[in-house]
Amino acid sequence: MRRMTEQRQGERLRRCRTEYARLKARLREVGFIYEGSLVERWVRCGKPNCACASDRASRHGPYFQLSWKEKGKTVSRRLPPEHAALYRQWVANRQRLRSMIQAMQYVSRKARRHLLRTEKSEKVAPKPGDIASSRR
Repeated sequence: MRRMTEQRQGERLRRCRTEYARLKARLREVGFIYEGSLVERWVRCGKPNCACASDRASRHGPYFQLSWKEKGKTVSRRLPPEHAALYRQWVANRQRLRSMIQAMQYVSRKARRHLLRTEKSEKVAPKPGDIASSRR
């Protein structure tokens, strides 16, 4: 019975390592990143006789605004459309990166449980990159 449990633990740990390797490989695909947000704005100009004053579809724009935090303060800048396309991709890359890191943390937590159980029962040396347990 114990041998079967150890085999299942080993299989689960192998799956964790495989999943972690897959996530590491995906990291290479992430391009430049930018932490912030990009919004597209359509605005009224304020002139009472302009079509934008009465018709939402006639508002001026798009105007692109990039916002980020700097020393605890929000900073915003307007961008030309050609820069906005780059920043849109960079912000999306940052979100993908954050998602991948969260997935790697989840897999690491699962692997930790399996590694620590395995180490306790078999005293197996961890492989490079595994979470090392502290021994006293």
